[in-house]
Amino acid sequence: MIDRRKVYIYRTTGEPKFSGLAMDCQIHQTPDGRNQLWFDETGHGHMITGEIIKETPEGFTFRSDGYEPGAWTFQVLTIEDFRRWVYKHVTGGETIAAKIRTTADLHEWYRRAFDIP
Repeated sequence: MIDRRKVYIYRTTGEPKFSGLAMDCQIHQTPDGRNQLWFDETGHGHMITGEIIKETPEGFTFRSDGYEPGAWTFQVLTIEDFRRWVYKHVTGGETIAAKIRTTADLHEWYRRAFDIP
């Protein structure tokens, strides 16, 4: 199940490993009955029309029917992945990796830093 309080690593169709971090992920239905995935990417909001095609405790796959069509994968960001490689792709990653000790604290840090409820 998608969890608004978690931070996800996401990649769009064609990206080999990393497109960005997604926070406050949620599904909304448009007035015409289509589904939209809403998420915040460190201060930049996205609304992507499509469908969830797979969901696990570790993440989900969303098929975009509009912007960058195809399968977008979202994987829960763990402190282990952050320290292993994600920190290299985000602003201030090295400093964050040195201070944060748990996955829960990492998610909380991102919610506070980007004013996500």
